[in-house]
Amino acid sequence: MSRAWLGAVCLAGLVSAAASDAIPMRETVDPALSSARFEVGLRLSGLVHGSFRQIEGELEPDGRRWRVQVRVDARELELDGPGWMERSTRSRSFLDVDRHPQIRFISAPFTRALLRSGGPLEGELHLRGRVRPVAFTLSPARCPRPGHGCDIRVSGMISRRDFGMTSQRMWLRDEVGFDFRVRLAEAPP
Repeated sequence: MSRAWLGAVCLAGLVSAAASDAIPMRETVDPALSSARFEVGLRLSGLVHGSFRQIEGELEPDGRRWRVQVRVDARELELDGPGWMERSTRSRSFLDVDRHPQIRFISAPFTRALLRSGGPLEGELHLRGRVRPVAFTLSPARCPRPGHGCDIRVSGMISRRDFGMTSQRMWLRDEVGFDFRVRLAEAPP
């Protein structure tokens, strides 16, 4: 084998090793392509759906693992229902958006493969000035590049009581469902 050929093989090996050990980069949520929805069950007449107009966050490396952080502005709440229901949801007895305008989820570290395979995604939910552990479900990806070619979908239920929302128990069920659909911004070239 010639020295030139051996040098080329060694160089190719180094390039390949460097690519596989590439430093993972932080990726940001694309707010224009992402959404955060919720639903609250009414005791007598089904579900009320709502969404938040503003969502932001990051997918960040944490050693050899990853961590996701998603934030929504609770003041940007839209509710599918009568105006009194939206006012009630914003009030001190429910989300208390004036005193606690941000809702935040910070995941525990996970492997990047979880974005493709789906499974439990544990973390902390910051809501109404309280922090509680939660376990959401990450849906299996529908494409090879989750967050770029398809949504990263995270959903789950929380207890209103765990976050101090104890009013209106006659009318509202305890469970609140969340559904996040996240797209990541493309990195600049």
